[in-house]
Amino acid sequence: MTIHSRTLLAASLSATLAAAVILSAAPALAQAGTAAKPAAGPPAAKAEAPEAGKEIALTQGQIDGLLVAQPELAKLSGGAPDKPDPKAEAQAQAEAIVKRNGFASLEEFQDASDTVDAVLGGIDPETKSYVGATPLLKKQLAAVQADKAMPAQEKAETVKEIKEALAAGEPAKPSEANIALVTKNYARLSAAMGEGQDKE
Repeated sequence: MTIHSRTLLAASLSATLAAAVILSAAPALAQAGTAAKPAAGPPAAKAEAPEAGKEIALTQGQIDGLLVAQPELAKLSGGAPDKPDPKAEAQAQAEAIVKRNGFASLEEFQDASDTVDAVLGGIDPETKSYVGATPLLKKQLAAVQADKAMPAQEKAETVKEIKEALAAGEPAKPSEANIALVTKNYARLSAAMGEGQDKE
């Protein structure tokens, strides 16, 4: 996977982990999920720093729960068409999945996803260490500008988006404990993200 596509890893974690919830039902998550959802098309189509969410103190159990819940949530549909409110049905199913995987609610699940996003947005996929979002965006900008194979219009749009993300400034640094825990689980989280992006 290229530097260009890996920079999007953190920005799309919430959307991958809770795609079924966001797309089919959970109103409380819709706003956060929409902002984090990457654009369809080639990996280079969107460049944005992860949106700041509510940081919580992560536990290993929450990361394990996120990784187990993700494929289950991805299987959720909008509910049966003959049901009076398929969205409510899908939300109830999503709530049951996250509770079964150690979360008290969909909101707690989303807070954990947002916290993981914040850390992943600053981890260099080459060194597997936290460097912050700005250095990664600068690295991505240089890679895009040097890419002679990328169509001119796509390159111009991508460069503009990266520059806008850079202009937004560096997000607040996550806690050292969260950085350590996400870094420890980086390989598993990256693998989950790769599978999720392949299905989009």
